[in-house]
Amino acid sequence: METPAANDEGEPAGSKNQFHFSILFLSVLLLFFASCKQAKKEIKKEQPAIDSTVIKQHQQHRKDSLAKVAVPKKKIYLTFDDGPNKGTMNVLNAVKEDSIPASFFIVGTHMDDSPEQAATWQQLKADSAIELCNHSYTHAFNHYTKYYQHPGEVIKDIEHNRQVLDFDNNIVRMPGRNAWRIDSVNHTDIKESIAAIDSVHDAGFDVMGWDVEWMFDHKTLSLATDTGLLLRQIENMLETKKTRTPGHLVLLAHDQSFNSESSVEQLHYLFRELKNNPEYELMLVGHYPGIKKDIHK
Repeated sequence: METPAANDEGEPAGSKNQFHFSILFLSVLLLFFASCKQAKKEIKKEQPAIDSTVIKQHQQHRKDSLAKVAVPKKKIYLTFDDGPNKGTMNVLNAVKEDSIPASFFIVGTHMDDSPEQAATWQQLKADSAIELCNHSYTHAFNHYTKYYQHPGEVIKDIEHNRQVLDFDNNIVRMPGRNAWRIDSVNHTDIKESIAAIDSVHDAGFDVMGWDVEWMFDHKTLSLATDTGLLLRQIENMLETKKTRTPGHLVLLAHDQSFNSESSVEQLHYLFRELKNNPEYELMLVGHYPGIKKDIHK
């Protein structure tokens, strides 16, 4: 009986080795995937649950941030009376240097006081970034009691100033009086002046007073209120809503009190403190609530 040759039956030795290697490779691969899956489960188990308190705090912080953005800024109107005079150019230069919106209430007769004041008026008219308003032609020659006894003469004085200076608005500040006749705001500091000021309003003018005055010494013309104190007054008036219109504050200053280097430095300081306060917005008085936009000539 013949013994069959080795290559007549069964698989070659090389094929068996390859088969065993494949089985081994698949086993290792399965073990690798299983270990990765187990590691992910362990990592997931190790992650702490997010505290609901943290979530609520984050949501509240977001609401507070949105609410803060939505709060309207408090409006401040910087006004300067009695120009053109010796301090007016200092104020105008400071306004331009710090890019501040400012409204100047002009007395017509002051243009005739000196060639310098006449030249100042021309520079005021040429500056489109500021606002020019009516402060009467004569300023009552500083005799206020007698002035307000004659309502017709008061109207003539203000109308004459409008015609001579050709204002592009109907905003008036009464000489020597803190009086208001704007929309629903009606206030007169001295009752004997009521009839005359009512007549001015009836003639088509908006009468604007002020909320805070930057006081000065009328003899030396030097500032009488520290700038830091003035800033606190502004803040308190707005916070306590004691201005004529809540959220809106009109500041009165006088050109003639800025005729020295130190006073101009204080003016710059005021401008920059107000401008850099994110709660404030500086505006021209033509944007004050209730001001009529139509101009009568």
